[in-house]
Amino acid sequence: MGRQPLSCPFFFAVGLATRPGEPVAEIGEFARFYDEVHLAEVVDRNEGFVSAARYELTDPVASDEVPPWLAVYGIDGEDSARRFLDRLRGPEEARVTYTPGPPAFRRASAVWRMIWRNTGSTGGPDLVPGRMAMIGMDPAADATAAEVAEFDEFYTRTHLPEIVAGFGYDRGSRFQLWHEFSHPAPACPRYCAVYEAEDAEPPAPPAGAVLTPGPRAWEKRRVRWRVKYRRAS
Repeated sequence: MGRQPLSCPFFFAVGLATRPGEPVAEIGEFARFYDEVHLAEVVDRNEGFVSAARYELTDPVASDEVPPWLAVYGIDGEDSARRFLDRLRGPEEARVTYTPGPPAFRRASAVWRMIWRNTGSTGGPDLVPGRMAMIGMDPAADATAAEVAEFDEFYTRTHLPEIVAGFGYDRGSRFQLWHEFSHPAPACPRYCAVYEAEDAEPPAPPAGAVLTPGPRAWEKRRVRWRVKYRRAS
């Protein structure tokens, strides 16, 4: 399906939660439909969408903010993201329609629906990840514009490379929220980092890894979610 979603300038994240207690067979149908039908339909029916992948949560967290199932769609640039947004805001007849899917898919609820803009990467240029970690955060709540600039500089040039080099990842990318359609209250974090590894099996935790301390806006940051996913399609 072309360039991998998280290597693109923008990506659309859709996180779903299937209904508690869904039978195993229904979850299987949900997964097959998502992988074999829905991902391709979204890419084919939205101009500028170039690729898609689906992930499942590997380390469950006790939070309604985190979806157990995550689909990501690569978008080739801001013009395509804008056209997609405009269609969703426009009249009903202008919107794209998709195959309804099996019962578990129709019953699933959307936890995340947001578009992210890539602001910097380190590591491999494009890879097919077997797993990834996602961290959503905000700088210190009272940070000034100058402090947020320091936060950005430190995050991209220091912290991102340190995590990739020391924690078994092949690439790290930073994203800034471009548009939020839905996210549990009190709203989506402003920034997201994604660390990808081709190997689906996580390495042993590093012994005694020391990370460089950052500026005040970094040290006082608020991490909203820190989650790990493995690739399912």
